[in-house]
Amino acid sequence: MLSNNFNFEMITNVISGSNSINNVFKFLKEKNYKRIGLVLDNNLYKQSNYIQVFLKNFKKKKILKKILYFNGSGEPTYQYLDYTMNKLRKNKTNRFDCLLAIGGGSTIDFAKGVATLLKNSGSALKYRGFPCPVKNIKRSIPIIAIPSTTGTGSELAYNAVFTDLKSKTKLGINTKNNYPVLSILDPKIPMYSPRDVVLNSSLGAIIRSIDSMFNKKSNNISRIFSENSFRLLFNNLPKVLNNKTNKSPEYWSNMQWGAYFSIASLLNSGTGPAAAIAYYLSSNYKIPQGLGYAISGIYFFERNHNKGYYEYSKLFDLIDNKPSKKNLSKKDKSKFVINSLLKILKEHKLTSRVSNILRGHNEEVFQSVLRTFNKIGSKNIIISNTSNNPIKLKKHDLIIIIKKILYIEI
Repeated sequence: MLSNNFNFEMITNVISGSNSINNVFKFLKEKNYKRIGLVLDNNLYKQSNYIQVFLKNFKKKKILKKILYFNGSGEPTYQYLDYTMNKLRKNKTNRFDCLLAIGGGSTIDFAKGVATLLKNSGSALKYRGFPCPVKNIKRSIPIIAIPSTTGTGSELAYNAVFTDLKSKTKLGINTKNNYPVLSILDPKIPMYSPRDVVLNSSLGAIIRSIDSMFNKKSNNISRIFSENSFRLLFNNLPKVLNNKTNKSPEYWSNMQWGAYFSIASLLNSGTGPAAAIAYYLSSNYKIPQGLGYAISGIYFFERNHNKGYYEYSKLFDLIDNKPSKKNLSKKDKSKFVINSLLKILKEHKLTSRVSNILRGHNEEVFQSVLRTFNKIGSKNIIISNTSNNPIKLKKHDLIIIIKKILYIEI
């Protein structure tokens, strides 16, 4: 029996499977969409013969009216969105029934911004906030989202992340009008994504699955999604990174659904304090959001475990390759989970990568990150940005965590 009261929301329409991208033509015909704009990740297009063939067939349908190639290496900016919109608004023929977005989370988010501003006037910054501050906002152009990564979950969420170049802040364009009318999870698409992009985004999704499972806002239903997300992502990531198995649609499909489930859980629970650090590293040092979130999250989990929080043991039975010894204690199981996550960082030298990016700035970044957790409660307990952590943390704990994230001697 469910023991807690909560609301659970998920607006979803998904087509999944190999070659499922071609189902988009049937969907467009059923909806009578005849003027389609395509937002396409340019790097994906250059590297993927699969996408090139799809685009060739798409052009033959005579309904593709415009292609916007997204060239960004990180989250899109409000300024780049304004630049694009100024060009689109000058030509009255740029009117679409639907936008199709193919690419990573940044590409899909950018398409959401375009879909909003094509129906609403003003600059992108006018719509900055969570939620979107504009009242009586007009409904966006419908979005079809086809992700090329296995992590961001933008194909399920209504959030669209945008960064302001001037203030170095990310508030996005967040309106429920952004919910995709259709998501297509074609496992053949992420096969062509760069290895580091797959690794970073997938690790971020794994941490999200753990974060959303054990934070204080989780509920009985969200934890079901969290558990299945972790199981699919953690067990299939080594397979898609392995040269011998990385062309298997089954493994990629598992990764896609794992990322999808992690967002389903997040939208109905919340994140822990690692998200705040990942936000800072991404906004100020262009560290990929998934990578920053993964490293930050793992060290928060480790600290929680070291302080006697052993609930991560619940993940032990979800791992395929684990010790066969029976009668392991709850502490031992939790330790195995934490060590398995730390092993991923070590094997892929991810901590060193962050250290190299921040070399010479460690003390500056340390102080800046610490200031984001500046509310200290009674007995020196951090109460700002850590309230969703499963246990109480003190300033001393936070210092240890931040120094590990930044690879500073402690």
